[in-house]
Amino acid sequence: MVGVSLRSEILGEVGAGRRFRMMLPPGWEAHDLSDSARDALLARAGTRFARHHRPDLFATLSAHVERAVQAMRSQQAVALAFAGEESPTWALGAASLVATVRVGTPEAPLDSIVRRAIDRGAIAIDDDFRIVRWTERRPVSMDGVDLDTTMVNYLIPVPGTQRGKAVQWTLTIPHEQDLTLDDPRIETWVELMDAHVATFQWDAQR
Repeated sequence: MVGVSLRSEILGEVGAGRRFRMMLPPGWEAHDLSDSARDALLARAGTRFARHHRPDLFATLSAHVERAVQAMRSQQAVALAFAGEESPTWALGAASLVATVRVGTPEAPLDSIVRRAIDRGAIAIDDDFRIVRWTERRPVSMDGVDLDTTMVNYLIPVPGTQRGKAVQWTLTIPHEQDLTLDDPRIETWVELMDAHVATFQWDAQR
C-alpha cells in the first residue's frame, strides 16, 4: 500500500509487516502500482486532455502507462512518485521516482552490487553508511526524440535480512544529450533527492 499525506510523505510496505515512510519534495504525489491507482491516473489524464481538446492523445498515453506499469511490476516496484501540476520542482524539469525491492541471490548478493556501485563512484549519503547513492546515464527515445536519462539510485537494506533484501529508489531525469552530470540542474536534483531520501525510516515491525 502506498499513500501520500498533506506533507508529501510516501508510505509503503516491503514484505509482510515491513513498512517504510519518506518525505517527498513539495507538491509531489505518491502512488502504488495497483490497477485502481493506474486507472485513477488515467482518468485524471483523460479529463485534462478533454479540457485541452486533445482526446486523441489519450489512447497513446493509456498504452504507454500500461507498458510502464507492467515493466515496473516485473522489476518488483512497490511505489511511484512524481511532481504534481503545482510542484515547484517543475522549474528543474520532469523527473520520476520509483521504489523497487532488490533481493540478493547467491550469484548476485547485494554486497557485490554495492561494491560494484562503489567502484563506479557510489557514496554514502548518511553518517551511518546506511544509504548508498550512485548515478547512471542511458540513452532513451521519447516520442521520436533522442534524449539521455540520468538515474540517481539509492540502496537501503531491509533490517533483519542480513543484507539479503533492500529497497532501491531510482530518480529518473530525462534531458537533452549534451547535459553534463555537473550541470546545475542535475546537481540540484541530486541535492534535493539526497535530502529527502535521508528522511527514509522503517516503521516498527508489526
